[in-house]
Formats: sequence, structure tokens, C-alpha cells
Amino acid sequence: MESPLLLDTLIAWSSSHLALQDQTYELVATANRCVALRSLSTALSSSKSEPEIGLAACLIHCAMESITGDTKQWFGHLVGAYEMIRSVAAVAGTTSLDLSAFSSTVEGRWLLSNFAYHDIMMTVTEDRKPLIIGGEYWNFLEDQDHPDAADTYFGLASEIIYLISEISILNVDMLNSQQALSSHNTIGTHATTIQPSDPFSTTAHNLQRTLQTWTPPTSQSYTLLALANSYRSAALIHLYRTVRRHRPHLTPAVTPQISTQVSEIIAQIRCIPPGCLAESSLLLPLFMAGGEANNPEQIAFLRGRMRSIAEERQFRNVERCLAVLEEVWHFKLLETKADGLNGMIDWKDVLRRRGWILSIT
Repeated sequence: MESPLLLDTLIAWSSSHLALQDQTYELVATANRCVALRSLSTALSSSKSEPEIGLAACLIHCAMESITGDTKQWFGHLVGAYEMIRSVAAVAGTTSLDLSAFSSTVEGRWLLSNFAYHDIMMTVTEDRKPLIIGGEYWNFLEDQDHPDAADTYFGLASEIIYLISEISILNVDMLNSQQALSSHNTIGTHATTIQPSDPFSTTAHNLQRTLQTWTPPTSQSYTLLALANSYRSAALIHLYRTVRRHRPHLTPAVTPQISTQVSEIIAQIRCIPPGCLAESSLLLPLFMAGGEANNPEQIAFLRGRMRSIAEERQFRNVERCLAVLEEVWHFKLLETKADGLNGMIDWKDVLRRRGWILSIT
């Protein structure tokens, strides 16, 4: 009640979620979202704006657009949240950010974790680096009395999230470099694994080794352990896809490793009961496994679990993710090549054709 901006934003969030379950709320939800956007605009132009409240409002709008199935606007709110952080935390004369203004409070730390979750998941579907780069800036659990506590968004996989961001940075660096072309002919075509034979391969090899040897923190929750291990497998798929993209001659080497991780994700997800809290963070591993699954039984399992989550939680971004995968699975089923592509269609091809910025949070 102390912040009209936050109150307007939470009312918009609540009514939007109700509208996903009951269409009679659609009109009032739209009206409430307009009120919340006007309230945010007014707050941003005020000299008395509160950084934490403004950041919270931006992130709520980001999540709200995501769960209602938007495929563009949610990213704009994420960028707005970043600009709000930058305006407060920018260090004069450098590109660094001093996040102490947020990390010094419980609410600020939670907001940083929320932002990092959306930011890093965005890099998986988009060829972008994280908006904020700087280690595990969201991880404050080790400073608390219970270092084995689960993060609100990452569970026990905070380090895995950081490694995912590093893989995304590697991907963009390769896209921006001619090294992928110039070194292609200097590496043997009969490699059976990622070898540290050039800067890209060295980084990929080190990331692979770190992920393969990682173990989640000790926990009494088998669902959180399964979630963490599924995230590790999703990160490995993200890495192998990056290697396959920039070192196509290594495709025979990484293909069986991708298949192994798809099977591992499915095995871990089977340990997570439908409807439990950990299930709310399963979209990343489900989507990454779905994009590479070839076995009809695997596809049927992943499709069924995604439909179940969409129906139970009424999060429309899950439906958007499933629609993308359905198109990929359709082409795999028909063994058809998409026009202009050298090989089977990839989910990134589907996103480009549809012009979607997909939210996998």
C-alpha cells in the first residue's frame, strides 16, 4: 500500500493470470495493464522514483507478458529493467556495474536473481550475450546461514546458470569472429570429442569438463536435485549445439553426446512429480531436450509433460514453446528438409521465420 506503482502492477499481474483461466476477466485485465503501464511511465519520469520499486515493476511486466504468450514485448521490459539497473549501478568512466545498491537489501537481491533468470534464459533462444555480465552476481546464498538453500528461480543450479551464460557469450563471440571460417580447415574431421585445439575449442572443452564434473549442492529434496541435474544436461545440450554450429565437422562427435543428455533430462524429469514446485522451472530442460529428441517415445513424453504444465499453470509461453517444437517434430517425422536449409530444420529456424523472441522462463 506504500507504493501505488507496485500496487497497480500487481493488480495487472493478478488479473492477467485470472484472464488466462477465465476469459470473462480479459477486459478488466487489459484495463489494469494499461493502468499499470501508465503508472510505470509516470514513475520513471519522476525525480522521486525508487529504483527497487521501478525494477520490480519492470520485471513483473516482463513476466506478465511472458506468461500471456507474448513473443516480443516481454523482451522490451527486460531491457527496461536492465536500463533501470544500469542507471543506478553504472560506474563512471567504465563499463562496470556496482550492484551494491540492490545487493544490500533482501528485496534487491531477489530482484537481481529475478532479472538474471530472465536475462540468461533469453540468451539461449537469442544470439545475444547477457545484458549483465559479471559472474554469479545474483548468488548470495553462500553468504547466508544455509548455503545449501535453494534459489527462488535456479534451485540448486546457480552455477549451471552462470555456465549457460558463458556458453552464450562464446556463441556470440564466434558469431562476431571470422575465426569459425578461418580455422575450419585446420582441425581434423575425424575428432570424436571436443579437443582444445584453438581458442574456441579450448573454451568449449573447459566448459564441457566443468559441466560433466559438476555436482549439485547437498539437499534433502530429490526434486531439486533432479531439477539441477536436468539443468546441467540442458547446459550441455546448449554447449554441444554451439559446437555443432561453429564447428560443423564435429557434428558426428557431439550428436551422440546430445542424445545422451536428452535421455538424461527425461530420466530426471520423471523424478519430478507433476504439479510440484520444482516443475515450474522445467521449461528450459524440456525445451532443450525437445529440440533434439528424435525418438517418438521421447517426443511423446516431452509433449505430454509440456501440455500438462500448460494446462495446470496456464502459462502461455509454454504453449508457444510447444508450438515451436511441434513444427520441428513435424519435419523430423516427415524427414523433410526446410527450404534453403542444409539439413533438418532447427528450432532457431522456426523462431526466425515466425519473428519470435521466445521466453523459456
